[in-house]
Amino acid sequence: MKTTGWIKLFLVAGVLFLFLILPEVILAQKNTYRNGFMVGGWAGYGQINLNTSTISNSSHGTFALGFCGGYAIYSKVVMGMELNGWTSKTSNLEDPAEGESISNVSIFLNYFPVENLPLFMAGGGGKLSYTNNSPDVTGRDKGWSWFVGSGYEIPVIKRFVIVPQIRYSRGNFTDGNYKVYELAVGLKWYSGK
Repeated sequence: MKTTGWIKLFLVAGVLFLFLILPEVILAQKNTYRNGFMVGGWAGYGQINLNTSTISNSSHGTFALGFCGGYAIYSKVVMGMELNGWTSKTSNLEDPAEGESISNVSIFLNYFPVENLPLFMAGGGGKLSYTNNSPDVTGRDKGWSWFVGSGYEIPVIKRFVIVPQIRYSRGNFTDGNYKVYELAVGLKWYSGK
């Protein structure tokens, strides 16, 4: 089985975990502090498939990191902005020609379809920035990106929630394109009433 096959299997197992293993107490939570302003962040693992004029179908694991801020319009809808990205090749202080990454600035919308069930569907889009320090490749490139995903808000204390999530992201820039399957865990805070 190819590496991407294992990653997809891992992501499917993560979704099954969200739906089948979480205790009923969490599924039936009654107090939702999903109102007011929201800030948060997440970190995780992504499987990126990157195509550029010099690299075709480069597929490998990557570190994923993101930050978000927004407002809960009402308990079922949260809207805001996020900054996230993936490192394709890490930078090296001793060799400035090494380093490759993709970052996004996006508008997002999280929708919670079932009352008292903290499962949400997410989507959004925005601008991307591709950076490559290699001397034989264009240094910076810009384009557009979009994503869809799903997650689950597990209450920790009052207005804090832990958020396991799964996402699929895609983007196009002048010199190429990418797609990423991502599994991450984050923390969010709602300002509440």
